[in-house]
Amino acid sequence: MLVKTQSYDKTGSGSLLIIPEALFNGLKKAGLFTILFLLAACGGTSNYIEQPSLSISGTSDLPQQALEGLYSKVSAPYTISFCEADESSGECLPDEAKPSAKGIGGIFIPLVMNFSAIEMKQIENKSGVMEFTANIKTTVNGIPPACGTVTGTISMTGENSALLKFSDFYCNWVVIGNVVTQSKFSIDQIDLSERSFTGYYALSFFGTGNASGSGYYRAVITSEEI
Repeated sequence: MLVKTQSYDKTGSGSLLIIPEALFNGLKKAGLFTILFLLAACGGTSNYIEQPSLSISGTSDLPQQALEGLYSKVSAPYTISFCEADESSGECLPDEAKPSAKGIGGIFIPLVMNFSAIEMKQIENKSGVMEFTANIKTTVNGIPPACGTVTGTISMTGENSALLKFSDFYCNWVVIGNVVTQSKFSIDQIDLSERSFTGYYALSFFGTGNASGSGYYRAVITSEEI
């Protein structure tokens, strides 16, 4: 049997832990469960902002038109490359840092997931909501998990806010097994001249491994057409 429990950081952000019941009871008896909570709380999604105000540059288009122009006026396949960014400048941080989530898997195995790119395979605009299928480029402790083809949407979430969101999807990682992954990227700035966008991200996965993370990102679209 699996036991679900929740750890919280000082902001109230939670990390879901799912572990075997026998391991849960053994950790409690050994006094090690507090360590497990502390490791899981290293991540968290407290830095994520769901609906930041969207600004547009490189065009006179309205927000909906700019959003559609950024993603759907370039024919798939194309690649969206991500980096962890400085919130004030919108520029990538040094050392090629990527959006990431931190947590644990198995018996006290520290996990770091780095999210580097979306390989867009197909995108369709359905009344202003762009539905896509894609492959993702990510690693956990340097090893790419098998996630297969994933789906998601890109849409306005208010008069002046936008969101790129994946549907929940399964990944298999050789060391810890199957996890359910959740990823979303709110958008606070679009530059059509550079085909780039910035905003806030929240990443998490749970199952036989548990991790979460949030922060600020920059993304650039590249394709053979550009």
